[in-house]
Amino acid sequence: MTLYQLECFVQVAELLSFVRAAEQMCISQPAITYQIRTLEKEMDVTLFERSTRHCRLTPAGQSFYHDAIQLISFYQRAVKKTQEIQRTNNSHLRVGIRKLFDYDRMTELVENFYQKHLHSRIDILPQNDGKQLDDLRSGRIDIGFFYSCEHEECFDITFKPLYELNYYVLMKAEHPFSSKESLTMADLKGHRIANSGANTDFLAAVQKPIIIDLIKAGADLTYSSSSFESALIMVRSQKGMLVLPMLASTEVPGMIKVPLLGCPTVKMEIGWMKQDNRPEINDFVSFAKKLYKER
Repeated sequence: MTLYQLECFVQVAELLSFVRAAEQMCISQPAITYQIRTLEKEMDVTLFERSTRHCRLTPAGQSFYHDAIQLISFYQRAVKKTQEIQRTNNSHLRVGIRKLFDYDRMTELVENFYQKHLHSRIDILPQNDGKQLDDLRSGRIDIGFFYSCEHEECFDITFKPLYELNYYVLMKAEHPFSSKESLTMADLKGHRIANSGANTDFLAAVQKPIIIDLIKAGADLTYSSSSFESALIMVRSQKGMLVLPMLASTEVPGMIKVPLLGCPTVKMEIGWMKQDNRPEINDFVSFAKKLYKER
């Protein structure tokens, strides 16, 4: 018994005409008659009472019709389910995140995504340099999380703001400022602040909105770090401080952070290519927006 035989049988049973059923299936009457006779022979039953003018189902044919409808429906559902599993199993999202990201919320976001896309795969890739937009355009990542100060308006990338960050000053517990409730730019006069210098990396991007204010305040910016990691090492070795936009809940092991007042906030955004309309992309973005809206 084949699916095609079942479909031929159902057409004849519903139209009660071999001629019209053949027309409906775009085949000849002898062809559909052959399929029904083959089915009857295989099952050793008579499905139709035939005459030169009439065609009707036998009692066995009536019973088989209801079962055939369910068999065809079950087959169609099975095919659709299998296709969906293969599509989602081939779904692979690569998500880029910047330094000091909200890792706890990212965990919750990924868990929510997996509840809907059970067979998808997500890779979290660190974006430590200044090429995160290039990675998005080249396909190395599908979705990125960006600080708003890292980019200008892009015609080919969609950005959606998720939450805002305030600036903090990172220092060792032994630093004289570590016990203060807050600091201002004036407090940083003469104090060494780790910066990126001419490097185009994460540190350069996030310090960009306040670098002029630091210079005007008289902060010592002579220490140039080749990377964010080297800046942290400088601070840990008590050779200065580091100014960064962060969440109030973010903790840096071995460091004290003190709010820096009077600075502009920095938005954390989610970005993806405008032409990428995959359901997985849309769902991931929707989950992210909902998660941070409830924050």
